[in-house]
Amino acid sequence: MKNARRITDNPYLVNEILEGIFLRLPVKTLLRLKCLCKRYCDLISSPWFITLHRKIFNSEPYNHCILVQNGEINRLIRIRNPGCLIKLNEPCTSNYTVVGSINGLVCLVTTTGSRKLIFLWNPSINQFKMFPPKYNMNRQMTRYMDVSMGFGYEKDSDDYKVMRVLSYKTGWPSTTLLEVYSTKLESWTVWNFDVHLKMSTCRCDVIVEGFTYWVAKDLDGSTVLVSCDLSSDDLILIPVWESLITESQSFEATNYLGSLALLVYSSPSEFKACLEVWMFEDVSAEAFRWQKKFTFRMDFEFSRHWGLTGGDIVVKNAPNMPFLFNLTTKQMRVIGINPILSLFNYTESLVSIEGFKRIRNQQKVRRRRNASIPQKNQQDRANRHIAEFGDLNV
Repeated sequence: MKNARRITDNPYLVNEILEGIFLRLPVKTLLRLKCLCKRYCDLISSPWFITLHRKIFNSEPYNHCILVQNGEINRLIRIRNPGCLIKLNEPCTSNYTVVGSINGLVCLVTTTGSRKLIFLWNPSINQFKMFPPKYNMNRQMTRYMDVSMGFGYEKDSDDYKVMRVLSYKTGWPSTTLLEVYSTKLESWTVWNFDVHLKMSTCRCDVIVEGFTYWVAKDLDGSTVLVSCDLSSDDLILIPVWESLITESQSFEATNYLGSLALLVYSSPSEFKACLEVWMFEDVSAEAFRWQKKFTFRMDFEFSRHWGLTGGDIVVKNAPNMPFLFNLTTKQMRVIGINPILSLFNYTESLVSIEGFKRIRNQQKVRRRRNASIPQKNQQDRANRHIAEFGDLNV
């Protein structure tokens, strides 16, 4: 080790220069620098640095990531290199549903036994927090009620909030309950709205600048986008034009370059597929409209698409491998995972909340657990997995 160099703090490096360098570094590098000296640790741990780093580092779309679920493995993929899969040290070993991601925090829900648990997790710093919903619903209750989860952020109070929407399947009583968990107060509140809404999925459809949106049907069967103002406890309903639904093959609510939009896919002819971006615009305090901003012609058709914050889309064209497609440059880049069941925008950050704990290495936990199981039980489990896998392929 004669030629090894020892890296030490440079007291002559001006703070402004140091800050300018650190604000553009990835989180993994910053975590290593925190261990170098107290000066670096204090700087990187300061709230103003964490907020500013999140804004500057993630202002470059190539620093964005995608969190992908395919039913068996979950991976993180960087936009600049979609063929490379990043392993995740997940906070739970059971299957989970991702609700959404904001500022580097991922909200997910899992079921352990008869209990549902909610996790807030930052994969970049390997920390998480776990808490139960306000009420654990039994099977009898789920027969009569639709449940959908959401994740939001109140910027003024710097408060991350988890939401659960409950509505009666029959439409009576015609009320919708919204349970909101505040990470600042560490408590639940319940809002009651005199409107019946049936959410399209078990989780929110898109998150834009901290606002959560669901695609839903009202009591008349009309399609609306549902959101809530977390600061004023108001429910916001945005009608989706009937023509957009009837004249398109499919559509989805998306975060397009930081704005709420609809990504509308139609196939007007056998050879020319068309993807339109409709942006939501406020005309006045009580009026709004959908405005078609872009139309992109495609030379291929696809079965599924997801819009990304940076303007790219992920295209699923079975049985081919999914790929990342830039609407402007028409560049295609294959994603190294197939199939894709769901995916989410993710931006790395140093953000943490009260009650965060470090995640143990789950691979070591699984190895210890398997080592403690007798050989015969391990073989039985392996045979069951093979049988289940065979059933899935059928």
